[in-house]
Amino acid sequence: MIPFRTTRYAKQDLRSIVRYTIDNWGKTQAAAYVELISLAYQSIAANPFLLGSKSRDDLAAGCRTLRCGKHVIFYRLRNDTVEIARILNESMDFPRHVGETCFD
Repeated sequence: MIPFRTTRYAKQDLRSIVRYTIDNWGKTQAAAYVELISLAYQSIAANPFLLGSKSRDDLAAGCRTLRCGKHVIFYRLRNDTVEIARILNESMDFPRHVGETCFD
């Protein structure tokens, strides 16, 4: 498994997802969704080019995406580490919210 790190943006996105899910569907559903995202992180770390992931070099160099429930995880492999940059709702305008600076 390749080590991974989450950016401050991804951490903020996850906090927002948890708050929204608790407010709308409760703590049990929020915990289940966090588990789903955690499993996606592990799958990405096991194979960043896994089936179902997509290249999104148009957003940032080496950027890839993986759908996870109603969200999309944005990440890339750099220096033998998976950098998880964002977790955005599938309905968002990705070019507006993802770019090189998200990987800082």
